[in-house]
Amino acid sequence: MRFYFSYIILLVYPLLTACENNSNSKDTPVILDDSYYTDLYNFDQTANLGRGINMGNFLESPVAAGGEGAWVNGTGYPIQQHFFTEIKNAGFKTVRIPIRWSDYTGDTAPYEIDTTFLNRVKTVADWALDEDLIVVINVHHYVEMMDSDDPHDLSYHKTRLHNIWDQICEVFTVNRYPVDSLYFELLNEPNDRVTYDEWNGIIADLTFLIRSTEGQMNRKIVIGTANWGGVQGLQKLKLPAECNNSNTIITYHYYEPFHFTHQGASWVDGSDDWLGTSWTGTSAQQQKVTDHFDDVVAWNNDNGNYQLWMGEFGALSQTTENDQQRAWTAFVAREAESRGIAWAYWEFCAGFGAYNRITGQWREYLLAGPLIPVSK
Repeated sequence: MRFYFSYIILLVYPLLTACENNSNSKDTPVILDDSYYTDLYNFDQTANLGRGINMGNFLESPVAAGGEGAWVNGTGYPIQQHFFTEIKNAGFKTVRIPIRWSDYTGDTAPYEIDTTFLNRVKTVADWALDEDLIVVINVHHYVEMMDSDDPHDLSYHKTRLHNIWDQICEVFTVNRYPVDSLYFELLNEPNDRVTYDEWNGIIADLTFLIRSTEGQMNRKIVIGTANWGGVQGLQKLKLPAECNNSNTIITYHYYEPFHFTHQGASWVDGSDDWLGTSWTGTSAQQQKVTDHFDDVVAWNNDNGNYQLWMGEFGALSQTTENDQQRAWTAFVAREAESRGIAWAYWEFCAGFGAYNRITGQWREYLLAGPLIPVSK
């Protein structure tokens, strides 16, 4: 079974919402108000990270599966330069590039990153920057670190992660990669062995490392939550004194209701039972989303008023009804925007993709309105 860990954030903590199951979801009309397909809240796209998209399933596909792009079509599908032209022209401001550094890093000190892979990451980042897009690079799918069955202890992986970021800092210098153009996201969706307390310690270590590296003092750092990156993890998050609202962005991931967004997902046990789950924009369905987002804002008001970023959200294109996926995406995006929360859709052209790699065209039902709202 293939596991897309970016997608299963809500399997391991209690679901915060129930969802409506309907085996005839095709016949369930969407009732969401059409205003959600417009720039309903006059979102300031020029501020912070704006509207973005994830280059998912490319550079975080495992070597064992075939490396770059193996999770896009099963045989490998590399990122192409023109993708970033398409993204820029569509109206996005930011791209998040998930990267599985651990598959390309030595197992013993000094834990060197493979030069060929490192240069490939630089090339991809350069392509995006050439289109004047903001780039967020991260450490993604460091599954060995999380896995309680891994033969190495957690301290080993914390040292290895520290050295990975040390090398990233040395390569992505401010001269070539200005602090307002490229951001560092410390670790995607900590879980399992990386408990809340362990994660807070890792944040302190990596923040000190980056801030003390020559030239990186003002680099913006993106920090998510333990327990798979969800909203609940904010309550356990503890940030070091070096973090403030000008140099740190707090991110969370959102896939609620999970039975809707992941119905029929091949990597989630039991998800076929959810096929037919609908999301049409009822008052109750809307309330569950807005309650979660209000919790995020309340936490932020009490903890430093950081820039907020919904770094992943999306619904599986292959199994959700198009009009319902369209409605859910629009509602979640607009409600984030109403609270000044920037976002990045998961993802570009794989299972959740807004772009159809076969036709070379955007899925307009997702792009025009939900992701890039039309004029009022």
